[in-house]
Amino acid sequence: MNLINRFIKYVQYETTSDENSASYPSSLSQKEFAKVLFNDLKELGVKDLTLDEYSLIYGGIEGDSSLPTIGLIAHMDTSPELQGGNFIPKIIENYDGGIIELNKTYRLDPQEFTNLKDHLNQTLIVTDGEHLLGGDDKAGIAIIFEIIEYYLSHLEIKHAPIRFCFTPDEEIGNGASHFSIHKMKADIAYTIDGGRYNEVNYENFNAYSVSVKVLGRSVHPGSAKNLLLNAITIAMEYHDLLPKDMVPEKTEGYEGFNHLCDIKGSVEECEMSYIVRNHDLNQAKKQVQMFLTNASIIQEKYPRVNVIVTYKESYRNMYDYFKDHPLAIDKLKIAFEKAKEEIVFNPIRGGTDGAHITFMGLPCPNLGTGDYNCHGRYEYVSVDEMKKVVKILKALLEA
Repeated sequence: MNLINRFIKYVQYETTSDENSASYPSSLSQKEFAKVLFNDLKELGVKDLTLDEYSLIYGGIEGDSSLPTIGLIAHMDTSPELQGGNFIPKIIENYDGGIIELNKTYRLDPQEFTNLKDHLNQTLIVTDGEHLLGGDDKAGIAIIFEIIEYYLSHLEIKHAPIRFCFTPDEEIGNGASHFSIHKMKADIAYTIDGGRYNEVNYENFNAYSVSVKVLGRSVHPGSAKNLLLNAITIAMEYHDLLPKDMVPEKTEGYEGFNHLCDIKGSVEECEMSYIVRNHDLNQAKKQVQMFLTNASIIQEKYPRVNVIVTYKESYRNMYDYFKDHPLAIDKLKIAFEKAKEEIVFNPIRGGTDGAHITFMGLPCPNLGTGDYNCHGRYEYVSVDEMKKVVKILKALLEA
């Protein structure tokens, strides 16, 4: 099966993860899709293959034992922001730079989605305008399958030992929750889960989640003077103490932010949920301390109000690890040079399974897939870029 056909086959499976589910994987469709992938791998002739109780698939292909064992990782789920699956994607051959009509309502206009201009004369796969495509990360899955199929049918080619893993629930932050570096059995690994084909990510935000709960006092408004303590308005006052420009909509690059994701409550009790992000760990910790300091300020102003701040670390910046463990990055530089492609290092303004896996002890940068505008109806992939990723991975494995 060629790369395009395999990709189209897999994106037609609905595998949306569910952030409100208590199960793992969070959706039954992911468990069913894992079985599909497992059977497809067996049909390809993979002998070393495991589907574990968490629906993670591990496998491998033997290679030159004198070379580091290289792992390739992709996730099976798609974003809950818009449903995927259950539709037939459209193939645009020799893209001419014009508007792509997705359906009667939605279209991809290069004046708005300017990255389309980089794909003239390429083959693109787009949505029907009603679903996300699922290139995040079924493009990564299809690319890894292409690598597996290639080396199983070219046993004469010398390459590093290959390990691979397909994981559930990456989109809701749980992709590495049951990942095992013992089962992975790799020396270095790469998540195939990015955007542009030549972008490499080994820097990401340090991330915290913060909850601020304000406990007020509800009194009938007719007799409320000097008695009522409105938790909602006091929560708003608390929020106003945070820096006005340290928000996602006003920051970029390495600039950190505090993002109010959710606010809910009543006069009696109001809770605000934040995510805190910064590439610099010390700055991230200072941002968290700011939340605690502001709670003291509000508490002092309103002694009868209770302000409760809780926080936890979500993930760390993997750059701190790679400063002392450069092998995975050094091998990429050699591979890109061998493949005659320019390597571009970009920091992620978000997180990645690779960050969790790296701090488990398995260095794991993130590579591109040729997927653009993910998590929505305007998503598309460049088949030409997917093929370039395959070329770069072959160079990596044979270096």
